[in-house]
Amino acid sequence: MAEYHSIRELLEICECGNQKIWEVVMEQEAAESGLTEEQVFQKMERMYEAMRLADENYDAELRSGSGAAGGDGEKMRAYNASGKNLCSPYTSLAMEKALKMAESNACMKRIVAAPTAGSCGVIPAVVLSYEDSEHVSKEEIVQALFVTAGIGKVIAENASIAGASGGCQAEIGSASAMAAGALAYLQGGDNEQIVQAATFSLKNMLGLACDPVGGLVEVPCIKRNVAGVMNAVAGAQLAMAGIRSAITPDDTIDSMRRIGNDLPVCLKETSTGGLAVTESAKRILEKISKKSSIEKIKRRQHE
Repeated sequence: MAEYHSIRELLEICECGNQKIWEVVMEQEAAESGLTEEQVFQKMERMYEAMRLADENYDAELRSGSGAAGGDGEKMRAYNASGKNLCSPYTSLAMEKALKMAESNACMKRIVAAPTAGSCGVIPAVVLSYEDSEHVSKEEIVQALFVTAGIGKVIAENASIAGASGGCQAEIGSASAMAAGALAYLQGGDNEQIVQAATFSLKNMLGLACDPVGGLVEVPCIKRNVAGVMNAVAGAQLAMAGIRSAITPDDTIDSMRRIGNDLPVCLKETSTGGLAVTESAKRILEKISKKSSIEKIKRRQHE
Protein backbone atom coordinates (compact mmCIF):
# COMPACT_ATOMS: atom_id res chain seq x y z
CA MET A 1 0.00 0.00 0.00
CA ALA A 2 1.01 3.65 -0.40
CA GLU A 3 3.04 5.10 2.44
CA TYR A 4 2.46 8.48 4.07
CA HIS A 5 5.11 10.83 5.40
CA SER A 6 3.01 13.96 5.78
CA ILE A 7 -0.53 14.87 6.76
CA ARG A 8 -1.26 15.79 3.15
CA GLU A 9 -0.20 12.34 1.97
CA LEU A 10 -2.26 10.70 4.72
CA LEU A 11 -5.37 12.59 3.64
CA GLU A 12 -4.74 11.76 -0.03
CA ILE A 13 -4.54 8.04 0.74
CA CYS A 14 -7.75 8.28 2.75
CA GLU A 15 -9.51 10.06 -0.10
CA CYS A 16 -8.31 7.64 -2.77
CA GLY A 17 -9.45 4.61 -0.80
CA ASN A 18 -12.52 6.24 0.75
CA GLN A 19 -11.08 5.36 4.16
CA LYS A 20 -10.90 6.86 7.60
CA ILE A 21 -7.57 7.88 9.07
CA TRP A 22 -7.54 5.10 11.64
CA GLU A 23 -8.03 2.48 8.91
CA VAL A 24 -5.07 3.73 6.86
CA VAL A 25 -2.84 3.89 9.94
CA MET A 26 -3.77 0.34 10.92
CA GLU A 27 -3.15 -0.95 7.40
CA GLN A 28 0.23 0.80 7.28
CA GLU A 29 1.25 -0.75 10.59
CA ALA A 30 0.20 -4.19 9.37
CA ALA A 31 2.23 -3.77 6.18
CA GLU A 32 5.33 -2.62 8.06
CA SER A 33 5.15 -5.15 10.89
CA GLY A 34 4.09 -8.22 8.93
CA LEU A 35 1.14 -8.70 11.27
CA THR A 36 -2.44 -9.08 10.17
CA GLU A 37 -4.78 -6.11 10.63
CA GLU A 38 -6.58 -8.09 13.31
CA GLN A 39 -3.31 -8.62 15.18
CA VAL A 40 -2.44 -4.93 14.89
CA PHE A 41 -5.84 -3.98 16.26
CA GLN A 42 -5.36 -6.39 19.16
CA LYS A 43 -1.95 -4.86 19.84
CA MET A 44 -3.53 -1.41 20.10
CA GLU A 45 -6.23 -2.87 22.35
CA ARG A 46 -3.48 -3.90 24.73
CA MET A 47 -2.21 -0.32 24.76
CA TYR A 48 -5.72 0.83 25.63
CA GLU A 49 -5.98 -1.77 28.39
CA ALA A 50 -2.63 -0.68 29.83
CA MET A 51 -3.85 2.93 29.90
CA ARG A 52 -7.07 1.91 31.61
CA LEU A 53 -5.20 -0.20 34.18
CA ALA A 54 -2.74 2.62 34.92
CA ASP A 55 -5.66 4.97 35.51
CA GLU A 56 -7.46 2.52 37.80
CA ASN A 57 -4.29 1.77 39.79
CA TYR A 58 -3.59 5.39 40.78
CA ASP A 59 -2.44 5.54 44.39
CA ALA A 60 -3.28 8.82 46.10
CA GLU A 61 -0.88 8.07 48.96
CA LEU A 62 2.14 7.42 46.75
CA ARG A 63 4.86 10.08 46.44
CA SER A 64 7.76 10.31 44.01
CA GLY A 65 11.31 9.62 45.12
CA SER A 66 11.94 13.35 45.36
CA GLY A 67 8.79 13.95 47.36
CA ALA A 68 7.76 16.68 44.90
CA ALA A 69 5.02 14.73 43.13
CA GLY A 70 1.95 12.82 44.20
CA GLY A 71 -1.51 13.39 45.63
CA ASP A 72 -2.70 16.19 43.36
CA GLY A 73 -4.83 13.81 41.31
CA GLU A 74 -6.79 13.01 44.45
CA LYS A 75 -7.18 16.72 45.21
CA MET A 76 -8.65 17.24 41.75
CA ARG A 77 -10.98 14.26 42.21
CA ALA A 78 -12.25 15.70 45.48
CA TYR A 79 -12.75 19.14 43.96
CA ASN A 80 -14.64 17.66 41.02
CA ALA A 81 -16.85 15.74 43.43
CA SER A 82 -17.67 18.94 45.35
CA GLY A 83 -19.75 20.25 42.45
CA LYS A 84 -17.90 23.57 42.45
CA ASN A 85 -15.67 22.85 39.46
CA LEU A 86 -15.57 25.45 36.71
CA CYS A 87 -15.46 23.04 33.78
CA SER A 88 -17.84 20.53 32.24
CA PRO A 89 -17.97 17.03 33.76
CA TYR A 90 -15.92 15.71 30.83
CA THR A 91 -13.11 18.26 30.98
CA SER A 92 -13.00 18.08 34.79
CA LEU A 93 -12.58 14.32 34.63
CA ALA A 94 -9.94 14.63 31.92
CA MET A 95 -7.92 17.07 34.05
CA GLU A 96 -8.12 14.65 36.96
CA LYS A 97 -6.98 11.69 34.90
CA ALA A 98 -4.10 13.66 33.37
CA LEU A 99 -2.78 14.53 36.82
CA LYS A 100 -3.15 10.97 38.04
CA MET A 101 -1.36 9.45 35.06
CA ALA A 102 1.51 11.94 35.11
CA GLU A 103 1.93 11.49 38.87
CA SER A 104 1.94 7.73 38.45
CA ASN A 105 4.81 8.10 36.00
CA ALA A 106 6.79 10.23 38.47
CA CYS A 107 6.12 7.61 41.14
CA MET A 108 7.50 4.80 38.95
CA LYS A 109 4.14 3.19 38.23
CA ARG A 110 3.44 1.49 34.89
CA ILE A 111 2.16 3.89 32.22
CA VAL A 112 1.96 4.08 28.43
CA ALA A 113 4.38 6.57 26.87
CA ALA A 114 2.01 8.46 24.60
CA PRO A 115 4.13 9.54 22.90
CA THR A 116 6.57 10.03 25.81
CA ALA A 117 6.59 9.32 29.52
CA GLY A 118 6.63 13.03 30.30
CA SER A 119 3.44 13.54 28.29
CA CYS A 120 1.82 10.24 29.26
CA GLY A 121 -1.25 11.84 30.83
CA VAL A 122 -2.67 13.73 27.87
CA ILE A 123 -3.96 11.09 25.45
CA PRO A 124 -5.24 8.63 28.09
CA ALA A 125 -7.04 11.45 29.91
CA VAL A 126 -8.76 12.65 26.75
CA VAL A 127 -9.90 9.26 25.45
CA LEU A 128 -10.63 7.46 28.73
CA SER A 129 -12.66 10.39 30.05
CA TYR A 130 -14.62 10.45 26.81
CA GLU A 131 -15.30 6.75 27.12
CA ASP A 132 -16.48 7.19 30.71
CA SER A 133 -18.57 10.30 29.97
CA GLU A 134 -20.11 9.37 26.63
CA HIS A 135 -20.20 5.58 27.06
CA VAL A 136 -18.68 4.86 23.66
CA SER A 137 -17.41 1.38 22.86
CA LYS A 138 -13.89 0.16 23.50
CA GLU A 139 -13.60 -0.44 19.78
CA GLU A 140 -14.16 3.26 19.07
CA ILE A 141 -11.54 4.23 21.64
CA VAL A 142 -9.02 1.89 20.03
CA GLN A 143 -9.82 3.39 16.63
CA ALA A 144 -9.17 6.83 18.12
CA LEU A 145 -5.79 5.61 19.35
CA PHE A 146 -4.88 4.69 15.77
CA VAL A 147 -5.72 8.29 14.87
CA THR A 148 -3.26 9.49 17.51
CA ALA A 149 -0.63 7.10 16.16
CA GLY A 150 -0.99 8.43 12.63
CA ILE A 151 -0.63 12.04 13.71
CA GLY A 152 2.26 11.18 16.02
CA LYS A 153 4.08 9.30 13.26
CA VAL A 154 4.08 12.35 11.00
CA ILE A 155 5.22 14.68 13.79
CA ALA A 156 8.02 12.32 14.85
CA GLU A 157 9.21 11.86 11.27
CA ASN A 158 9.17 15.55 10.32
CA ALA A 159 9.88 17.27 13.63
CA SER A 160 10.40 15.63 17.04
CA ILE A 161 8.64 14.09 20.00
CA ALA A 162 11.62 14.46 22.35
CA GLY A 163 12.02 17.37 24.73
CA ALA A 164 15.80 17.07 24.53
CA SER A 165 15.72 17.94 20.83
CA GLY A 166 12.58 20.04 20.40
CA GLY A 167 11.57 21.39 23.80
CA CYS A 168 8.30 20.62 25.55
CA GLN A 169 6.39 21.53 22.38
CA ALA A 170 7.68 18.18 21.12
CA GLU A 171 6.28 16.26 24.10
CA ILE A 172 3.18 17.94 25.52
CA GLY A 173 2.59 19.70 22.19
CA SER A 174 2.68 16.48 20.19
CA ALA A 175 0.54 14.64 22.73
CA SER A 176 -2.01 17.46 22.71
CA ALA A 177 -2.21 17.45 18.92
CA MET A 178 -2.60 13.67 18.86
CA ALA A 179 -5.30 13.80 21.53
CA ALA A 180 -7.17 16.58 19.72
CA GLY A 181 -7.33 14.44 16.59
CA ALA A 182 -8.65 11.51 18.61
CA LEU A 183 -11.29 13.67 20.25
CA ALA A 184 -12.45 15.08 16.93
CA TYR A 185 -12.76 11.51 15.63
CA LEU A 186 -14.81 10.44 18.65
CA GLN A 187 -17.04 13.45 18.11
CA GLY A 188 -17.80 12.23 14.61
CA GLY A 189 -15.40 14.51 12.79
CA ASP A 190 -14.30 13.72 9.25
CA ASN A 191 -10.66 13.30 8.24
CA GLU A 192 -10.18 17.00 7.55
CA GLN A 193 -11.66 18.02 10.90
CA ILE A 194 -9.39 15.54 12.66
CA VAL A 195 -6.19 17.03 11.21
CA GLN A 196 -7.50 20.56 11.75
CA ALA A 197 -8.01 19.76 15.43
CA ALA A 198 -4.45 18.48 15.67
CA THR A 199 -3.14 21.57 13.89
CA PHE A 200 -4.88 24.04 16.20
CA SER A 201 -3.56 22.24 19.25
CA LEU A 202 0.00 21.99 17.97
CA LYS A 203 0.06 25.66 16.95
CA ASN A 204 -0.91 26.65 20.47
CA MET A 205 2.06 24.80 21.94
CA LEU A 206 4.78 26.03 19.59
CA GLY A 207 7.83 27.33 21.43
CA LEU A 208 7.03 25.65 24.74
CA ALA A 209 10.24 25.21 26.73
CA CYS A 210 11.39 21.98 28.34
CA ASP A 211 12.69 23.19 31.71
CA PRO A 212 12.23 20.46 34.32
CA VAL A 213 13.41 21.28 37.83
CA GLY A 214 16.38 19.09 38.66
CA GLY A 215 15.95 17.20 35.41
CA LEU A 216 13.06 15.27 36.97
CA VAL A 217 9.81 14.61 35.10
CA GLU A 218 7.80 16.31 37.82
CA VAL A 219 7.88 20.11 37.99
CA PRO A 220 6.42 21.58 35.77
CA CYS A 221 5.84 18.48 33.64
CA ILE A 222 2.91 16.98 35.56
CA LYS A 223 0.73 20.10 35.44
CA ARG A 224 1.60 20.67 31.79
CA ASN A 225 -0.20 17.42 31.03
CA VAL A 226 -3.36 19.14 32.21
CA ALA A 227 -2.65 22.09 29.92
CA GLY A 228 -2.17 19.63 27.07
CA VAL A 229 -5.59 18.13 27.75
CA MET A 230 -7.41 21.47 27.82
CA ASN A 231 -5.58 22.58 24.68
CA ALA A 232 -6.65 19.36 22.93
CA VAL A 233 -10.27 20.02 23.83
CA ALA A 234 -10.00 23.57 22.49
CA GLY A 235 -8.46 22.34 19.22
CA ALA A 236 -11.16 19.73 18.71
CA GLN A 237 -13.91 22.24 19.52
CA LEU A 238 -12.58 24.70 16.95
CA ALA A 239 -12.35 22.02 14.27
CA MET A 240 -15.80 20.57 14.98
CA ALA A 241 -17.27 24.07 14.66
CA GLY A 242 -16.02 24.11 11.08
CA ILE A 243 -13.19 26.58 11.73
CA ARG A 244 -10.05 25.99 9.67
CA SER A 245 -6.46 26.85 10.44
CA ALA A 246 -4.90 29.45 8.17
CA ILE A 247 -1.62 27.51 8.44
CA THR A 248 -1.66 23.98 7.02
CA PRO A 249 -0.97 20.94 9.22
CA ASP A 250 2.33 20.17 7.50
CA ASP A 251 3.51 23.78 7.64
CA THR A 252 2.72 23.79 11.36
CA ILE A 253 4.76 20.64 11.92
CA ASP A 254 7.64 22.07 9.91
CA SER A 255 7.47 25.24 11.98
CA MET A 256 7.68 23.10 15.10
CA ARG A 257 10.86 21.52 13.74
CA ARG A 258 12.45 24.91 13.01
CA ILE A 259 11.42 26.37 16.36
CA GLY A 260 12.84 23.32 18.12
CA ASN A 261 16.14 23.79 16.33
CA ASP A 262 16.15 27.49 17.26
CA LEU A 263 15.46 26.91 20.96
CA PRO A 264 18.57 27.36 23.10
CA VAL A 265 20.02 24.30 24.79
CA CYS A 266 19.02 25.67 28.19
CA LEU A 267 15.35 25.14 27.21
CA LYS A 268 15.73 21.58 25.95
CA GLU A 269 15.64 19.31 29.01
CA THR A 270 18.99 20.44 30.41
CA SER A 271 17.45 22.18 33.45
CA THR A 272 19.71 25.18 32.89
CA GLY A 273 17.05 27.73 31.96
CA GLY A 274 13.43 28.74 32.35
CA LEU A 275 11.58 27.55 35.44
CA ALA A 276 14.43 25.21 36.35
CA VAL A 277 16.69 28.07 37.49
CA THR A 278 14.18 30.13 39.47
CA GLU A 279 14.44 30.77 43.19
CA SER A 280 11.45 28.48 43.68
CA ALA A 281 13.29 25.70 41.83
CA LYS A 282 16.37 26.18 44.01
CA ARG A 283 14.26 25.73 47.13
CA ILE A 284 12.71 22.56 45.69
CA LEU A 285 16.17 21.18 44.91
CA GLU A 286 17.37 21.92 48.44
CA LYS A 287 14.52 19.85 49.84
CA ILE A 288 15.18 17.04 47.38
CA SER A 289 18.90 16.94 48.15
CA LYS A 290 18.09 16.31 51.78
CA LYS A 291 15.79 13.46 50.85
CA SER A 292 17.62 11.55 48.12
CA SER A 293 20.14 11.72 45.31
CA ILE A 294 18.72 13.66 42.35
CA GLU A 295 20.87 11.68 39.91
CA LYS A 296 19.54 8.42 41.33
CA ILE A 297 15.93 9.58 40.91
CA LYS A 298 16.62 10.79 37.35
CA ARG A 299 18.08 7.43 36.37
CA ARG A 300 15.03 5.61 37.72
CA GLN A 301 12.60 7.93 35.92
CA HIS A 302 14.35 7.47 32.58
CA GLU A 303 14.83 3.68 32.79
